[in-house]
Amino acid sequence: RVMKQFWEMYDAEGWSIHTCRFKYNEENTQAFMTANATGGFVQRSGEIRKWLFGVMYVTGTEGTTPLEISGCYLIRGQDMEPLQVANDDTAVYYWNKVDTSTPEGKAHVAHMWCYDVDKWNNGEPIYLEGKLVNDVKQFK
Repeated sequence: RVMKQFWEMYDAEGWSIHTCRFKYNEENTQAFMTANATGGFVQRSGEIRKWLFGVMYVTGTEGTTPLEISGCYLIRGQDMEPLQVANDDTAVYYWNKVDTSTPEGKAHVAHMWCYDVDKWNNGEPIYLEGKLVNDVKQFK
């Protein structure tokens, strides 16, 4: 229901949505350090808080599956340049603009943004793209 409202209000000419993937996931060996990296990224993005909303995930299990960082951001404008100027860490991520005109693009954004907060807060497992979520940070 929330995403339905979002898409009704979304201005695709004035805003865009981008996903990111960390370029060096093979270096993520410890969960707490990987979670700290996402926290630092969010913290360093504060300069453009008025024009940015997003979520960052760490998926995987330390010692068992790869720890991967990914995210999904709504930004004013059609590219990530304002975030790249504000936060040098953007250089260590692959960025892809989501085609929000397609049902697949909208579904992907909903999957990235609409995790089960109650489950997360109660310590129950949640999954992103079929991978166990180890940590999640919101930027708002």
